[in-house]
Amino acid sequence: MQIPLFSEVRLTTDLPEYNLHKGCSAIIVEHCQNKQKEGYLLEVLDENNQGYTVIAVMPNQIKPINSYLNVTEKTI
Repeated sequence: MQIPLFSEVRLTTDLPEYNLHKGCSAIIVEHCQNKQKEGYLLEVLDENNQGYTVIAVMPNQIKPINSYLNVTEKTI
């Protein structure tokens, strides 16, 4: 299952090559796919929810915590 663009996700593992730890928040900014592999480009957020860096990850390294496709607007 592909996670939608602009969904908020959390890292499920430490990524020492980026100095990031399990649980860090990020936003999906791009899907990447070739014949063998699928992945995502993430904008990682700092403790103030500001963009910190952009990284590439595999699907098993993230889990969704919020998807814009699951948000519905209510009419008042």
